[in-house]
Amino acid sequence: MKMFLNSVIKLIMIKLVTKVPLLRSYMKLRARQIDVVDTVEQCEQIAVRFERSTTYLPILGLDCEWVTQNGFRHPVALLQISDTNGMCSLIRLSKFKTIPSSLSDILSNSNIIKVGVAILDDAHLLMSDYNINVSGCIDLRYLAKECCLEERSLSALADKLLGCKLDKDWHIRTSDWEAEELNDRQTEYAALDAYVAVKIFEQLRNNKMSWWNWLFLSDKQKWDMVIKIYSNYKDLPYQNVRTNGNTKFKPKSNVRSYSTSTIKSAKVYDNCLMENVDGTVMSTCSHKKVDWYISQGLAKLVNDDPKTIRLNFPADLKNRKDNFSVLPRENICTVCGRSEHFRKKSIIPKEFVRFMPTEHKSHIPHDTLLLCYWCHIKSNSFDFIIRKKIFNMCQIEEINPNENQKIPAYVKIMRSKSLAKTLLKSRHSLPDKVANELRLEIAETYNMEPNRVFDAFLETLLTIKSLKYENDCQHNSAAEKVVKHFLERDAINELKAMWRQHFLDTMKPKHLPPLWSVNYDG
Repeated sequence: MKMFLNSVIKLIMIKLVTKVPLLRSYMKLRARQIDVVDTVEQCEQIAVRFERSTTYLPILGLDCEWVTQNGFRHPVALLQISDTNGMCSLIRLSKFKTIPSSLSDILSNSNIIKVGVAILDDAHLLMSDYNINVSGCIDLRYLAKECCLEERSLSALADKLLGCKLDKDWHIRTSDWEAEELNDRQTEYAALDAYVAVKIFEQLRNNKMSWWNWLFLSDKQKWDMVIKIYSNYKDLPYQNVRTNGNTKFKPKSNVRSYSTSTIKSAKVYDNCLMENVDGTVMSTCSHKKVDWYISQGLAKLVNDDPKTIRLNFPADLKNRKDNFSVLPRENICTVCGRSEHFRKKSIIPKEFVRFMPTEHKSHIPHDTLLLCYWCHIKSNSFDFIIRKKIFNMCQIEEINPNENQKIPAYVKIMRSKSLAKTLLKSRHSLPDKVANELRLEIAETYNMEPNRVFDAFLETLLTIKSLKYENDCQHNSAAEKVVKHFLERDAINELKAMWRQHFLDTMKPKHLPPLWSVNYDG
């Protein structure tokens, strides 16, 4: 009997330590085990472990880290996952060429709850960058709001509920998450972010339970209760509404900071051949171009493997000096060798090429390389360096097309144009209160009475032209001046070589096409 009472007392003490934040504050919160995952094989082993641990308590803490350079967000470099036992895995996605299906299956399983602050933003990034579907996400801010807590950030919630101070020094938050090796501080920071999310969830869950249920229900029974309580918050974006004067609006999410409209999922180069009328191979081309030439009666099919057409008219090849354009191109990333999610990269930006003499524009195939989505973003972020160097060399000021977006008056004017469009387009469907608030904001911008904001004035606002178009022209004019600077010195090849060398130095490509060179003049 005495042994039984001791066990009960011990159990209650353990429960109290995990229930009361004041007691937790005397304990050092740390992950039980941290695994840094660098290979696909390791990732598959980790996925099996998480699949096993979530069988009993299907909950994981999740967070992401990435690098932002010169205003460009690189793809997610690190995915942090932790289970309730403190087993944390730091999965270095930046080192993977493919994502294991075992990991994707866990992340897409909506029955396994993933928790974090702004976790749906991380889910969107993973979908945008790696085509990984993350389901079953619950934003901890909803649970904090339900418990009447003012704290919303992960560090504030950790301090309030767990008595745990997270390391949020900007040096570590903005450190190089793509580095060859993560240092100890990076590892601890990343692991704790994921593990703390699970512990905060447990604490918020406990706050919703009665003491009786909390003391005597098993973890599995508690979990079943949680599913019922929080099921409505699953995959629900957090509505963080801010106010601007009398008008409420929601900030737009900007998780996808890079267009994916021209990304090719698989094969880009068909490596069909086009022959001149005399049988000389002119270049490689696509199936689409082959079909078009044949359908227009401009060529005939002379071979099926590889698919080859011969023109019915003589073509001029005077500008071609070598066989670069006739060699087959591999469907892999020139930098890392990935075999999917491609985007073509213009090594010499088109804004410069458009002002070059015709004979130099024939080099476009040489200076158009195939990169994967991630290497393309990384390469664009590095281009800022060489652009600045070239413009400084030519003593030309480069105009930023978005420069006017920083001017408060310009922002207000363009917003008034947007509000005017809303009022005119939706005048019959807008509630009177909303319409009055919009008119009031317009009136404040132009220092006028709200009752003077007539439809005629709103239509006048619609005629306002964006300054962006003027800046675009100035932007192109600056590129034209750069090309002119090098042409006057008969050094256009030097300009091209600078861009090519910059690509080699910054990206260190491992799969360049044969005959590709910095000094190419074919």
